Amino acid sequence: TPPLSVFLSGMENGSQCLCSDLQTEDYSPLYAWYNYILIIITLPTLSVFGVCTNIVNVFVYSRKRMATSANTYLLFLACSDFLVILTGLFIFWIDSARSYIPELARAPYTTVYTLPFGYMAQTCSIYFTVAAAFDCYIKVCRQMTARSYCTVNRSRQICIAIVFISILYNSLRFPQFNLRRCFHEGSQEHIIEICPTSLFYAINLVYNVYMYMVLMTLLPFLFLLILNAVIVFRQSMNEKIEKKAKISRAECELLQSSEEEEKGSSGDDTITMIMVVVLFLACNTLALIVNVIETFFEPDPVLLNLLSDASNFLVIFNSSVNCVIYFIFNTEYRLIFLEYAHRVKRILVNEYLPCSTSRRPPTRPSLEYQPVSLHSKISRPSIMVNRSNPFNSPSTSPVWQPLTSRCVANLDWELSYLHDSNGMKRDDDGDSGCSIQTRSNGGYSTRWLAEVEIVERPEGERRPHIYVKALGEKETISMTAL
Repeated sequence: TPPLSVFLSGMENGSQCLCSDLQTEDYSPLYAWYNYILIIITLPTLSVFGVCTNIVNVFVYSRKRMATSANTYLLFLACSDFLVILTGLFIFWIDSARSYIPELARAPYTTVYTLPFGYMAQTCSIYFTVAAAFDCYIKVCRQMTARSYCTVNRSRQICIAIVFISILYNSLRFPQFNLRRCFHEGSQEHIIEICPTSLFYAINLVYNVYMYMVLMTLLPFLFLLILNAVIVFRQSMNEKIEKKAKISRAECELLQSSEEEEKGSSGDDTITMIMVVVLFLACNTLALIVNVIETFFEPDPVLLNLLSDASNFLVIFNSSVNCVIYFIFNTEYRLIFLEYAHRVKRILVNEYLPCSTSRRPPTRPSLEYQPVSLHSKISRPSIMVNRSNPFNSPSTSPVWQPLTSRCVANLDWELSYLHDSNGMKRDDDGDSGCSIQTRSNGGYSTRWLAEVEIVERPEGERRPHIYVKALGEKETISMTAL
């Protein structure tokens, strides 16, 4: 691997970058293969998955029905995780891949200018998680305060404050490094390397070492660990109290009818936040260990590189797989995700596979309704009905087909009753949308009464509109026949 070395001289006025083979002591075949598999190959795949899932998270949590305080924190968390993945891809992957791809020789440019934004996004992700966990603590343990604190407006204000403080705190990282052209004696060519400025030497020990370890790893880790333990303990105690409470059935039904939906969503939010915090703690434990070892001990350089790569990979992993927790533990998230997934699938099938239905083997007529345009005039379909023997020339409706017992649940009809002497299907129910005039010779005489269209209403309204167009001489139709 080409040596990426920077010699840092402790001059007060500035430092010179002298290219040498300082990194050869950190190199080993084990680390080369480890870095190649974990960072070069696995990290980009995980990053693509994380970018896609966080886009989905932003879309789902921006829906109006998801507007709660806990979901607001998760919405901002998805945005910050998106940036963590992008900046991490530039910092970790490009810096390692330039050893294999000569075209990435200008990688230090991306590192210098992307690193501060990566720290900003990471700070936001950490403290969005802390704020969401505290919001969950208030809901579970301080229910009297929850109504005034756990609001959407309050959560938005807290998130905006976190963003502002993160940008302000990490802005000092911009002037700490610059780029210089060095002449490498081994390769006999000029290369570009990252060199520290005088500001780096002035604030490195306090700002980059101790403050980072306390504010970015140690303090959030301990706070989330204690807070999550209290939430789990209090949640289990509340469940035991509810089980032991002696409430009459009538009171239970009243409470259930008035608070069932609110409790269900609140319970999902609590479980979701607990699992998000557990994932955060699991993925950031190694980062805390690496910071402590690097600060207070003198570890083996190869071991430190192995642990650092694993820690960086776990940070990206944490930002990429939150959607799995949301999908498993949050019912509302899962419903919205599946609803829009079916819509996208239907659009793609109709757009790119218009002939897919013709390739399928012939089956019984589909009962799925095909809506007609509201802007076009609904015309009466041409249906030829033979009054004397209605089944000699069978007709079909362009809008709707009569039901059969094969499609109706909880009905156990005799199969011989479903067919006439000619082997044609009969309607199971006279109330299926066809008016029944006579029943002779084991068959029904039918005529179509109406066309029906079901139109989805705007978001926030649950029930759709149902439009009915009578096809007979009368302008109205009874609900019984419909």
